Amino acid sequence: MPSMDSLLNGARVYVAEVRKFNRNIRLLMLASMLSYLATGIFSVDFNLYILSLGIQPDRLGRILSAGPFAHMLAAIPIGFFAERLGFRRAFLAIYSITGIAMMAQVATGNVAVITTAAFLAGLAISGDFVVRLPFLSANVQDSERAHVFSIDAFLSGITYALGALLAGFLPNLFHALGLDLTGAYRSTLLLSGAVMTLGFFPVLLIIDNTHLEPRKISLAPYLWGIDRFTVKAAIIEFFIGVTFGMIVPFMNIIFLYHLNTTREYYSTVEAFAFIPTIIVTLVGPLLVLRLGSVRAITAGRLLVPVFMIILAMTTAPLLGAMAYWANKALFNMSQSLWFAFATATAARRARTALSAWLEITFQIGMMIAAPTTGYLLARSNYTLPFYVAAAAAVATCILTWVLMKSYDARLNPELAAGETAA
Repeated sequence: MPSMDSLLNGARVYVAEVRKFNRNIRLLMLASMLSYLATGIFSVDFNLYILSLGIQPDRLGRILSAGPFAHMLAAIPIGFFAERLGFRRAFLAIYSITGIAMMAQVATGNVAVITTAAFLAGLAISGDFVVRLPFLSANVQDSERAHVFSIDAFLSGITYALGALLAGFLPNLFHALGLDLTGAYRSTLLLSGAVMTLGFFPVLLIIDNTHLEPRKISLAPYLWGIDRFTVKAAIIEFFIGVTFGMIVPFMNIIFLYHLNTTREYYSTVEAFAFIPTIIVTLVGPLLVLRLGSVRAITAGRLLVPVFMIILAMTTAPLLGAMAYWANKALFNMSQSLWFAFATATAARRARTALSAWLEITFQIGMMIAAPTTGYLLARSNYTLPFYVAAAAAVATCILTWVLMKSYDARLNPELAAGETAA
């Protein structure tokens, strides 16, 4: 465990780094905070709203797979969109369309309409990942890259936690105003969609002088022109998507119906998960300095399946909460380091294609995993999804080490030189 002095020194380093970030980075981080506040509310209550309508978990799984399917389809077109029109316009479309689509998902109880709206939300949200990576990379120096990704995750985590906490108690407020349970959930979710659209306004102030030069639209950089590193990274990201998709979209249902807790208990657990997540994520770049990028990422991913198995085996709410916190912290740390490593390793002109393929393969994994878990939950099987996710996490860990260790020396020459001398 890091000492208090090391944590304080680490905090000073991060404050100094934030002061170096340019105006564009800070504005995008503000928009992201609003986005994650809305997402925190929506993620806690949406599944419960669907179940309150009498829709079964297997149909819920198919609804939840609509977003990943849209992400997969949109990843490359969104990349074109950003390149041709610039990052600012892309982000404006992302936040406005996502907010409207979130509200449309709860405007009716018709499954077809809900699924269509989820698909439209997925189309817009896919751009947030695809456009964000090259935008952040274009607005930071190489020495700032690991810090900007970690701090972006840090701020997003805080606002997501606040949204999650609100989601546990806002339905009670609407219920006290005379709405039934379904109406209370619907009102809460409509509010979250409205908050999402507010991200439009900080993006308006971004000065878009960093977008890629417009060029003729071509699939070559995304298909037959992609490099070997992108292929390897995309394979790894598929297993990350399976790991995530088997568990995370259904965690509220698992806590309520497997661990026998309340919505308020789960929302509090989800909110306070930001504390271990922040600590572990902020320590991540310090691990990179000591171990190198690939070793730090692999070490984090190695522990993820352990806590998934604990979640599968326990029915104790407190132990389940602690295992969930550890799992989420390690997963988020590994991902923030992974994105920083991937964008730093990829050639500058290949970064948009890289981020597109990371999004595509992650969402393919999600698209496969979500209906699978929905099918299992509809049959009251709450443990097998964890074991499948743990197996996917082990595969992720092995592939990260085998496919990526040769790239570490390029980013950490001092570390490699030290190993050679030893």
